[in-house]
Amino acid sequence: MPDGPGHTNVERKNAETELDSHDLQRIVNSWNPKIARQRLSERFRQGASLWLFKLDGHLAAFGWTIIGRTVEPHFFPLGVNDAHLFDYFVFPEFRGRRINPALVNHILACLASERRSRAFIEAAEWNTPQLTSLGRTPFRPFGRARKWHVFGKTLVAWSREGSKAR
Repeated sequence: MPDGPGHTNVERKNAETELDSHDLQRIVNSWNPKIARQRLSERFRQGASLWLFKLDGHLAAFGWTIIGRTVEPHFFPLGVNDAHLFDYFVFPEFRGRRINPALVNHILACLASERRSRAFIEAAEWNTPQLTSLGRTPFRPFGRARKWHVFGKTLVAWSREGSKAR
């Protein structure tokens, strides 16, 4: 669990109507409200689940999962029972308390109890806080991918460089 005292709980939401209005506003206002609102609605329509991490009743972090596919076209094919974890965010006032790995580990335990085959998550190599956080979870690097958009197509080059288990 995260560093420091406090009561924690994780809630899974499968529809926008399940969200408390205060939590919805906090999520939408964490970034560009217009785009964030669109993406939130779009993701629920596509079957994604939103996971909320609360500390002493306050929304501290959130992240998404989807089963059997990715929300956007992706360069890594998933099986029908695989889980994709994506777009995790810890609110600034809660950072540095190991909330992200606590949330990810909780989600992985729930997915395992649902008998999901595998779980995948990606992180940009510049995102040192996310990479450090993922080091506190069962996730291990699988490989590196570089992608380019050329003439409306996505090209991806994979490498195992730097993907050795730590």
